[in-house]
Amino acid sequence: MDILGPDDKTVRTQITLTEKLKQLVEKKAVEKDISLSEYLRRAALVSLLVEGDEREELKRLADMVIGSVSSKKNPHWKNKRAVKKWVRDLRSEWE
Repeated sequence: MDILGPDDKTVRTQITLTEKLKQLVEKKAVEKDISLSEYLRRAALVSLLVEGDEREELKRLADMVIGSVSSKKNPHWKNKRAVKKWVRDLRSEWE
């Protein structure tokens, strides 16, 4: 989906902000000399792009880790049951 395409029509929407958040956003929009709507559109786009990058980074990290962990050196990772026990044990140490 091309979210920045010239054929994409604008639609009016309503959002709810807290008073303080609205004040902060308005202040930033004024500083940048853009409308509140434009500022919020840009913020939404940035959020979408960052979230997409985070997912890709996590996927790349998982791909790097998978297969690189030895169950001989890490017996708590040998199967699902062992991992669950290991996680439970770790969590009980934090209590």
